[in-house]
Amino acid sequence: MRTSIQLLRTILIVLMVAGAHCLIAQGPWSLGKGHGYAQLLYNTVPTYTALFDGSNSTRASERELSETDIILYSEIGVTEKLSVGATVPLISVSSGAANQFNTSEPIFPAGDLTSLGNISLSGKYNLVNRKWNIAFISQIDLPTSSRTEDSGLSTGVNALSIQPKISFGKSSSASFIYGFFGYGIRNNEHHDFLNFGVEGGFHAGEKVSLILNISRLHNLDNGSSAVDSPANISTGFYTSFQEYTGYILKIFIKDVYKGFGGFASLGGGGAANSVAASPALSLGVFYKW
Repeated sequence: MRTSIQLLRTILIVLMVAGAHCLIAQGPWSLGKGHGYAQLLYNTVPTYTALFDGSNSTRASERELSETDIILYSEIGVTEKLSVGATVPLISVSSGAANQFNTSEPIFPAGDLTSLGNISLSGKYNLVNRKWNIAFISQIDLPTSSRTEDSGLSTGVNALSIQPKISFGKSSSASFIYGFFGYGIRNNEHHDFLNFGVEGGFHAGEKVSLILNISRLHNLDNGSSAVDSPANISTGFYTSFQEYTGYILKIFIKDVYKGFGGFASLGGGGAANSVAASPALSLGVFYKW
């Protein structure tokens, strides 16, 4: 049993060094050995008809578009400093009726696609645990998504992504703040990207936290321009050149019942390309032990 555990730890550490980081829990704090966190998230971008198309401009989509995601995430503390996790997203995208705000007739057919997105394996190692915490975080996103070339529907990026990241922050009984910076590498001639941001919040009592997150996914435009089909460019679903600055306002309620809690968030974006020009709403439940 001990040999198996040591082997598992070795494999997980290798995954970390190769680029496995935690997609959702980007803060520098470790869970601690034997502790864990599991989260079920429902995210939706209701019907929208405009896409960001550059730093400060938008364009009308050919058809009415929508996306709904159900995402399962879990993280477990292997040692006092090392935690590992996984993210499994189920994504449903739709291209429906012709956009009444677009004067051109649609070129590409309507459709619906429900499939796995990019499954992620993650790891986090705490480097410094003092007044300020510093952690190395990494993530590997697997090419498990699906796409249809004719209608431009996609549930993820058609590439293997590796992203090492550094996270740093501090917390108190009243508030917390952290920042992070990462570099994402993709294969299959997709563009690499930078991912960085800051999150801060304060605790309104023992159970409620109000949080603001600002982050940037910045495309480095160093891949091939031919990896996305014309239909996929038209819908904007998970293109290689996607980028955005995101703003998310969250409310967390913990310990509602024996470790269970809930949260809600409202997000929007700007300075973006190939992203819905519409807010996203998320609801979720979690269990912490």
